[in-house]
Amino acid sequence: MSSNFTVKKVCEQCGGIFVAKTTVSRFCSKACNSKNYKLRLRNDKITATQKVVREVIGHQMEELSTLEFLSVKAAAKLLGVSDKIVYSMIKLGRLKATNLSVRKTIINRADLDRLFELPEVIDVKTPNSSNLSDCCHMGEAQKIYNISEKALVEILKRNSIPKYQVGKYTYVLKSHLDKIFNPGGIYA
Repeated sequence: MSSNFTVKKVCEQCGGIFVAKTTVSRFCSKACNSKNYKLRLRNDKITATQKVVREVIGHQMEELSTLEFLSVKAAAKLLGVSDKIVYSMIKLGRLKATNLSVRKTIINRADLDRLFELPEVIDVKTPNSSNLSDCCHMGEAQKIYNISEKALVEILKRNSIPKYQVGKYTYVLKSHLDKIFNPGGIYA
C-alpha cells in the first residue's frame, strides 16, 4: 500500500536515515533487509543451541546432586569453581577428602554441604560500663603480661576467649587472661 507522502525513518540494520515510501518500512534497501534476516536466523540458531546446552548442564547438575561421593572435578563443577580451588580447600583442611589412589580423590557430599552451614551463634553478654572494672583493654593486657599485640590476639583466638568492643577500645575479662597467664592463681 503506497501513499502520497514520504516519511524519514532510520534503518534498523545500518542506522542510516532514509525516505520511506510506506509507513511500515524498516530498512533502507534490500541489502539491509537480507542482512537483518540472516542475522535473525543466526540468532535463532544460537538461542536454540544455548537452550540445549542449558538443558544438558541442568541434567548433569541433577545427576551430581544425587551422588553421595564426588570426584574433585565433579565437586568443582557442582560448586562452580576450578579444580585448583577444591584442591586448595582440601589442603587447608576446609574440606575433607579421601585418596583412593594417587590419581583418584573423592569427597563425601555431606562434607561438601557442611561448607555452607552457618556456625552456631553463641550469645555472649557484653559487659556494661559497671562491669568494665572486671576487664582490661588490649593495651593494658599487653603491658601487664609483657606480650606483643599479635601474640595476645593469637592467644585469644587459640583459647576462644571473647573480646568486647566498647567505643574505640577492645576489652577482655581479666579472669580469662589470668587462667592462661597465671594458671596457679599467683598474680604478677
